[in-house]
Amino acid sequence: MNDNTLRKVQLLQLDMAYFVKKICEENNIEYFLIAGTLLGSVRHKGFIPWDDDLDIGMLRKDYEKFIKIFNGFSGDKYHLQTWNTEKNYALPTAKIRLNNTKYIEQNSYNVNIHHGVYIDILPFDNVPDSSIHRKIHNIKTYILKRLLLSKFNYELWENNDNLKKFFYSIIKLITKFISSKTLKKSLYKEMTKYNNLITSKVVTFGGSYGYKKESILKSFFEESRNFIFEEKNFKSFYNYEKYLLHLYGDFNVLPPEDKRYNRHKIIKIELD
Repeated sequence: MNDNTLRKVQLLQLDMAYFVKKICEENNIEYFLIAGTLLGSVRHKGFIPWDDDLDIGMLRKDYEKFIKIFNGFSGDKYHLQTWNTEKNYALPTAKIRLNNTKYIEQNSYNVNIHHGVYIDILPFDNVPDSSIHRKIHNIKTYILKRLLLSKFNYELWENNDNLKKFFYSIIKLITKFISSKTLKKSLYKEMTKYNNLITSKVVTFGGSYGYKKESILKSFFEESRNFIFEEKNFKSFYNYEKYLLHLYGDFNVLPPEDKRYNRHKIIKIELD
């Protein structure tokens, strides 16, 4: 993807995010810029120049409320993508897709889903305080996610990784004997298992950095502040420095040039 095309995609994603912000503000839904989107806001006042997506996080209760309300806005312009709105979609998060566009990732190329330009909406669920229960929580959700992704033909290996390809072909065979409804129900139950308890941390199961790294203090969600993102105001964590240090270490230092790439492996783009 060349720089000009990437910038066009980013501006489309910005419009989508601003629409999400508007819905949240009108319906008293708390949202937060997270991960590389928040890092971009702090370090670049907008997108990280080479970033190809946009992430918004919400606690589960706000996420469920948002999904219910946004469902009414799916139509000519936007499409709400969850595993309840699309039977072949296997991720435990939502995407807002832009109709009449294509933005196809390599890992979902063979999956029959809406492939438009998107932004991610990620729910956060409680993490058990017990270290043993955290390990079990991590393992069970990891296995269920991989089973679900394999069942719907998501590609979970690199082109030259034949061993992993063989491993996932075995997993795919196993999933033939388990319904997608059962897998989704089991994963949702496990993800939300501790939401009725008071815990110190929450985690998003759709993040890129794994269970341990994606587990953050729940107190981050208790206070927010405005951030400038592409000359617009968006909310995120008041204690953003501690959050970014946890995810990235010294977040003010740019990565080496060979690490500055869009990581979603977009293999086909068509913009309206």
